[in-house]
Amino acid sequence: MDGMEEKPDLAQHRSNVDNVGKADNVDGSLGRTKEVFNVALADALAKDNTSAWAPSMLKLYAVIAFSTLANCMNGYDGSVMSSINAMDPFHDFFNVAMDGSAIGLLFAIYSVGQIIGCLFSTPAADLLGRRFGVSAGCAVIVVGTIIQSTTRTIGGFMGGRLLVGLGVTVLTTAGPIYMIEIAYPSWRGIGGGLFNVCGWYIGALTASWTTYGTGFLTTDWSWRIPVIIQAIPAALAMGLVWLLPESPRWLMMHSRPDEARAVLVTYHGNGRDDSAVVQLEMEEIQASIDYARQLSVGQKWYDFRILVNSRQSLYRMWLVLLVTVFSQFIGGSISYFMPVIYEKLGITSSQKQLLLNALSTVVSFVSGLAGSWTVEWFGRRPLFLWGTFLTGLTYLAMNVLAARADGNISVAAGYVFIVFSFLYGVFWSFCWTPLQALYPTEVLRNDMRVRGMSAQGLLSGLAGFINLYATPVALANIGFWTLTIFLVVHFIQLLAMYLAVVETKGRSLEEIEEIFLSAHPVKMSLQKREVVIKKGVGIKGEVGPNTNDV
Repeated sequence: MDGMEEKPDLAQHRSNVDNVGKADNVDGSLGRTKEVFNVALADALAKDNTSAWAPSMLKLYAVIAFSTLANCMNGYDGSVMSSINAMDPFHDFFNVAMDGSAIGLLFAIYSVGQIIGCLFSTPAADLLGRRFGVSAGCAVIVVGTIIQSTTRTIGGFMGGRLLVGLGVTVLTTAGPIYMIEIAYPSWRGIGGGLFNVCGWYIGALTASWTTYGTGFLTTDWSWRIPVIIQAIPAALAMGLVWLLPESPRWLMMHSRPDEARAVLVTYHGNGRDDSAVVQLEMEEIQASIDYARQLSVGQKWYDFRILVNSRQSLYRMWLVLLVTVFSQFIGGSISYFMPVIYEKLGITSSQKQLLLNALSTVVSFVSGLAGSWTVEWFGRRPLFLWGTFLTGLTYLAMNVLAARADGNISVAAGYVFIVFSFLYGVFWSFCWTPLQALYPTEVLRNDMRVRGMSAQGLLSGLAGFINLYATPVALANIGFWTLTIFLVVHFIQLLAMYLAVVETKGRSLEEIEEIFLSAHPVKMSLQKREVVIKKGVGIKGEVGPNTNDV
């Protein structure tokens, strides 16, 4: 299969568009000099010169904002279960402790649902459409939530959590893919960042402050009310998603180019049939689909060999696993069990634990919003590397505090420990959270995007089950030394990401493909070309030699 990776049709297309307006030693007075990752996209964007407040952009903002609603369920569940774990009525009702194997299984069963959900996410989003995947996932979440909130047995609660995990996988496979496939190419990073940050933290904030309020109740309603609320955004998104346009890339892959073009003209071309951006996107999407069909002759939707049948496919999947699977072992899961950490620090009041959880979520949300607006400025690779490094430093400080305390941490040291846990949330939210949904969907080719996300959901679910089950057991048996395990994995992850993570900013989804056709993807992804751009006209010429062939 490696012999087919030259991609002749797309390579010829790329050559044609990259040479637009090319000249040596162009006079800078003709326009603004700028370094760009891709000449063709920069040229199309400059020709259209679409305002951020154009009617098409306002419509697109509304579409992205509404699709973000569906992403709230993931953040809500992560925060609500952490807070419920601090409620005495919950533990008394189901007769489980705050740590140990029983509560670990209660948390981890969600990951089992995620694993099962992978069996349904591919046909839902690939065969029936991105909107269908979102709607179906939300429907399962509603059913699971009803079971959780009405059950009187621990088995029933676990069954409800399993269904919620299943639904979230179907939803979070289709949702991010829909968002990046319909986003305007020049602010796909910002849109993708805000999609994940707002979706996650709006859900998490709602859960944190709801549980803080209901935490003052002494009845079972203290935990049942927060569980019930989870069904509200899911029920809304389940029906209203059908008012949104279908992904133009899904329409193109299902031989509906006229509908795809109509969507692009409406939302990317500001209603103009002659939009340069729309023309470029249509050509690139079609070239990508033609190449994908060469690779997938005779393959069915359930054939996942496309993910591993070439060097570039393996490389893409390695990046996906680094971001979504291995990252789970650098400490993020500890947030589920912060009430246990607070107990060990001497903060035994349930209300104080819930308040700290809620405040931590607010701080992380603000940080995530700031990080989202810098995705197109800093780039994906720097944010990943700095985020992993800085969160590693906070874990180092937390390990030092825990080691010096030797199991008997002082009040002062305990609060310093909490400050560092907040800092971890700041660094993680600023650097990682905006990219966790965006980057995996960017690096996967159009024809393998849904299957790749389904596969990562399966592997992520397995990793999550191990992590969520093992973390409370480790906390119960080795206490703060659990953090040392995360610390070691942190710096292994940092090295792996330095060697492999490619930069994807400044390119359309189809233009990212040329990175993986290179013999040196990281080096290729960092190559820039200096051009002279004039708004409304396009690229007037290139300054200096073309160094794009890596």
